[in-house]
Amino acid sequence: MQISSPLTSVPLFWPESCCTYCQTFLCPNSIPNKASGHQVFSNTMKMIRTLGPIRTSLALLLALFPPLLQAQSGPGDSPVPVRAAPVKLEQISNPVEALGTARAWEFVSLRAGVTEHISRIAFDSGQRVKAGDVLVELSHGEELAELAGARATLQRNERDAKRLRGLVKKNLTTREQLEAAETQVAETRALIDGLQARIDDRIIRAPFAGQLGLRNISVGSLVTPTTEITTLQDISRLKLDFTVPERQLSAISGGMAIEAVSQADPERVFKGEVMIVEARVDPQTRAFTVRARLDNPDGRLKPGMLLRVKVISQPREGLTIPEAALVPMAGDQSVFVAEKTEAGHVVQRRQVQIGQRYEGKVEILSGLSQGDLVVTRGTLHIRDGQAVAIQSDSEASSR
Repeated sequence: MQISSPLTSVPLFWPESCCTYCQTFLCPNSIPNKASGHQVFSNTMKMIRTLGPIRTSLALLLALFPPLLQAQSGPGDSPVPVRAAPVKLEQISNPVEALGTARAWEFVSLRAGVTEHISRIAFDSGQRVKAGDVLVELSHGEELAELAGARATLQRNERDAKRLRGLVKKNLTTREQLEAAETQVAETRALIDGLQARIDDRIIRAPFAGQLGLRNISVGSLVTPTTEITTLQDISRLKLDFTVPERQLSAISGGMAIEAVSQADPERVFKGEVMIVEARVDPQTRAFTVRARLDNPDGRLKPGMLLRVKVISQPREGLTIPEAALVPMAGDQSVFVAEKTEAGHVVQRRQVQIGQRYEGKVEILSGLSQGDLVVTRGTLHIRDGQAVAIQSDSEASSR
């Protein structure tokens, strides 16, 4: 009886019968020894017992590792369909990522300098104001009356001093009397300046342009220097403070560009730059603080928000490929490069040196050139020198 092996396709010869007692194969031309009492069976059951485990193992091999068996196909087989992408020259960097807290560019808590009642409020909560705008007036009627009297006294003293100057020129009075009159003029002017300062203390103005916070007072309220009237902050720009581990101290310096993203608006990237790097490292956390300036022209960012920060360190041009194209081999990295031939594309394995990794791509330091075509899908189905068919995105999606 002749059968074929499922592994080698080589014909095998199997004896017609065997003794199940002594497991001895009997020649088809011989006569079984019936006197021994050994029972002779047909070879059918013996073949099932022997080939059953082999066929089961082969089925598992085909199911679990079809790429390995397919990769053993000869050069005359049809090209293997793969996906490929070109090597690109892009602007890349070594980003340093951290979490930071936004702070107002300028912030002040507005309070009264004296204890007095409020006579007028000239702002609303959340209003945008300019530098010098009047916000609150405290009662200052008494000071205005004193100021008016002091100005009248100044006018009289100035007239007296002017008259004495004419008399001194005619030698009709002494110089001492003129000097005394001029002293009274100076003292009256100083009194007026003091009264004006007292009035200014009772008129609260915006120290800089910005946005007001909530109004905490009403007309007629008695305020003291500890009473917070409202807050004022400039958020057209923001200060962004974040900490970085000390091992990255040399990677950050003033003037570097940054990108920030908030959880409230994750699709928008805010641009800025590093202002200053703190001169000391915290001995408890082994980290240092970095302060950056962040543009906020439309006020979308608010002080106190948590932002994801990326410092653009060491910007440069570099070659990049999709990360899926890498084929690890014993600690090294290699790729399959599809080279154009007359018959189509043939892949060649090349060892590469990688640099910085990014989301979905990786920097290539050596081994590839701009424009090379690397296989990104189907690397398990091909080998060095394999003919391949480059598929487009539409072809791959239809399969």
